[in-house]
Amino acid sequence: MNIYPWQLSTWSEIFFNKVKMPHAQIFYGYKTHEINKFVNELSKSLLCSNPDDQNFSCGKCQNCLWGETTHPDLKIVDTDPENEKNSNLINITSARDAKKFLELTSHQKNGKKIVVIFDAERLTIAASNALLKTIEEPPDNCLIFFTVKDIADLLPTITSRCRLVSLSKPSIDEAKNFLIKTDNNDLIDHLELFNNSPIELINEKESISLVHDVLDELKKGEKIDLININKSWLDNGLVWIINLLQKWAYEVLLSKVSRGYNYFPKEKNTIHQLALNADLGKLLSYQKTLNEIKMYAQKPVNKEINLNSVMIEYKKIFVE
Repeated sequence: MNIYPWQLSTWSEIFFNKVKMPHAQIFYGYKTHEINKFVNELSKSLLCSNPDDQNFSCGKCQNCLWGETTHPDLKIVDTDPENEKNSNLINITSARDAKKFLELTSHQKNGKKIVVIFDAERLTIAASNALLKTIEEPPDNCLIFFTVKDIADLLPTITSRCRLVSLSKPSIDEAKNFLIKTDNNDLIDHLELFNNSPIELINEKESISLVHDVLDELKKGEKIDLININKSWLDNGLVWIINLLQKWAYEVLLSKVSRGYNYFPKEKNTIHQLALNADLGKLLSYQKTLNEIKMYAQKPVNKEINLNSVMIEYKKIFVE
């Protein structure tokens, strides 16, 4: 089984009536890479000659061995390599190629032809319109799968003609159980910081010690020593540290206005003390500054200057 445990119920729903499965489906949710993994497994299972009783692919038949890149009945729609101007977009040429592919006879007798469009927000309007006719009048035994983080990024004419499948993140209990079963018990206390996403947390486990280093300074409020701002804070990039500062600042703001907490439940007492000494206007201004920096943080900028600037502003939030 190559899907996550919290996706099993959705998997079962999809296969509830395999014979009358909707020919066009949009898979959307919290993390695109988790959605893409799910759809990849779904495609393999639908092409498999000997799926198991839960409809998972056997991994042994010729259809499974072909894989996603070489299977004659599976097409992954991607960007047009000749379109250098908008190299990240899926244009009308790629959409027309997908249409032609679905019109071909299946390699297997009465088999399915599957087109997958990962990260479908990359579709141009022209490409979306080119696919619309196929969605409305599909050839026999064809399936079209779209993946996208937010369905609002697709044209309404597309979404209204497809089955929408939400792949949400796990519940707290599901997330904790997954960490336990994958021998990551020590990470459970950090789930809130990573939006209760165990996959995101596991992928970022090497940065946990750095998170603690940063928080140890942030907890000092106006007593923070700017000399202790270490270059290692930028080891994961400017976006990473800005994201962490945003979550911390939001937590201080939330505590000030409602005594609530979200990302750092174990630090709620410290954060409450900071909130009592925080100037609300400066705190809101700080949030705005972080948002502005995040917009250009991936561009070639002086990361150290930006980090020092936001830490100076952070110190000024608190009053005696």
